[in-house]
Amino acid sequence: MRNILNLGHNYFQVENELERINYRAAHCAPEFIAQTEMAFHRHIQAIAQRIAGMEQPCKVMMLAGPSSSGKTTTAHILLDALRECGIRSQVISLDNFYKGERQAPLLENGQHDYESVEALNVSLLEQCLLDLMETDACDMPVFDFEKRMPSPFTRRVQLSPREMVVVEGIHALNPAISQHLPEEGVLKAYISVKQGVDEQGEPLLTANQLRLIRRLLRDYHFRNNPLERTLDMWETVMAGEYKYIKPYRGEADVTINSLHCYEPCVMREEAIPLLRAVSQESVSGALAWELADRLERFVPIPQELVPESSLLREFIGGGRYSES
Repeated sequence: MRNILNLGHNYFQVENELERINYRAAHCAPEFIAQTEMAFHRHIQAIAQRIAGMEQPCKVMMLAGPSSSGKTTTAHILLDALRECGIRSQVISLDNFYKGERQAPLLENGQHDYESVEALNVSLLEQCLLDLMETDACDMPVFDFEKRMPSPFTRRVQLSPREMVVVEGIHALNPAISQHLPEEGVLKAYISVKQGVDEQGEPLLTANQLRLIRRLLRDYHFRNNPLERTLDMWETVMAGEYKYIKPYRGEADVTINSLHCYEPCVMREEAIPLLRAVSQESVSGALAWELADRLERFVPIPQELVPESSLLREFIGGGRYSES
């Protein structure tokens, strides 16, 4: 279904200058948030409308992106938008197909490579997707992130006529997963933070640093991971992205920019104390304190102003689609 949406690799860009962000955060925060959220949701609605208008029905949408790009919430926002267009859909997370702790390939440094596609039970995943496309049903595994192991339970996924699934995960565009799926009826999308925040034309927080801040809060709240563990893993995560995710961006029929330019203003109040609690003498101390210093530059916005439907709720909790 290459380019059937005619969206290709274009994505909407947003205001990302610190001075402008801080002005709006200080003087019109509710309006600032509302406009940011509306722009993102309208973009997803446009994708849903084009899917609904396709001559050949889409059965599976593969939604890929690097860590903390907002895949999970975006998938659910897309489900709502598709429902408004008369298309029922369900989300399948590739995270549920992880083999478990210490079940991933080893890196040269002796650590397990959880960013590798081989950390997933690819054969089971492929069979589930084929079953859905051929019989409209499958028994999907459930991963227990507290125990970091697969749950003994499964979840029955049953599709009705004209219903589709959105498969979200970092490896959703990897040929190892989709190479045996019928090409007709499969749509591919890529989501990431496509911009950083600049100060007078110079980078203040890069797109990757914004994703790291998101992941720090998400792992702290929902995945039983202390900040030091997430910080220590980040270099491996980034190496895995360049090896396993970014080479397949060109496969996408549509690209989504998940930057919400007010997000540092919201995340700073919780993130800064957590980052300052990391010892400067530790392996990740310098990175933690650098991120805290950069977040200090933003005018704070209370978390209470963030809508329940916001993508940011995936990382701070309290949302309609949060893991909490």
